[in-house]
Amino acid sequence: MAPAPEEQLTQEQAFGILHKIKYPLLDPEVLPEPTLDTLRELNFRCMTTFPFETLSLRATESRAVDLRLDAIYDRIVNKERGGWCFSLNKLAFSLLRSLGFRVQYTLGRVCKPMNYGDPIVYLGLTHRMSLVLLEDGSKYVFDIGFATSSFYPLRLQEHFEVEYFGHKRRIQKAFHDEDKAHVLENPPEELWQVQEYMGEGEDGQERWSPAYTFTEQQHYPVDCEIGNFWCCYSPNSPFYQSLWVIKGTADGCYNVLINRTFKVRSCKGTIENIAIKTEQQRQEILKKYFGIELTEEEWRHFDIRIE
Repeated sequence: MAPAPEEQLTQEQAFGILHKIKYPLLDPEVLPEPTLDTLRELNFRCMTTFPFETLSLRATESRAVDLRLDAIYDRIVNKERGGWCFSLNKLAFSLLRSLGFRVQYTLGRVCKPMNYGDPIVYLGLTHRMSLVLLEDGSKYVFDIGFATSSFYPLRLQEHFEVEYFGHKRRIQKAFHDEDKAHVLENPPEELWQVQEYMGEGEDGQERWSPAYTFTEQQHYPVDCEIGNFWCCYSPNSPFYQSLWVIKGTADGCYNVLINRTFKVRSCKGTIENIAIKTEQQRQEILKKYFGIELTEEEWRHFDIRIE
């Protein structure tokens, strides 16, 4: 049985994405070169243009995220919506490849605790990201699909740290279940771990919280389909029967709408916190902070209205 043909963006679609994120092209008819500067510019502009959102689950007949590349492009670029890691990072992967980057995608395990200091629990392979190999041999994580993702790519190098608008993210080596004996007596699995800076503790020490872990293993479309299906339909998914819309801003904040709570987060913490009491109030927040107005069709399928 022959494998399905690999999905790729057309050149017109690649330019369509660049125009949508207002990428500063030196020549309007020439795609940018696959350099670190290009990678950083793409990461920042995607994070401040495309929202992380679960409206596909709440306001479509299918209650699912369509992973066909043309469907992702249509939703994000033409319909001005967003997505989550399996769609946003698939679009990003396809764009990077069309620009000439050497890139593969991999899957990671989310392990971000609800509160700092809570026990770390590893979920399934439900987070997709891209790994980029540059000409100098350096490798970077390109991830625009973790809701409060870094505005800039992270180098695969232990202790590598990036700071932007006071926010900090870093890469560390980690081991899964290092304290448990392996049944087959294999050594603990070494992982990369993305961590988020949580500020200083009372003792003056920096506090870092894990976000997700991953390896450099190559994965395949069916792996993404399985993870995407779990995120859509499992009662254990954090997105099950929930509305999430999160987007970075050009001045370094994150606008965060989860169900009936809206927050604006800066590097100093929450600078605005609104308890949403009516559906009209929530729809006004969607329009003001995310540029999203539900269509008649979306409103007809919207299943989480505040009555």
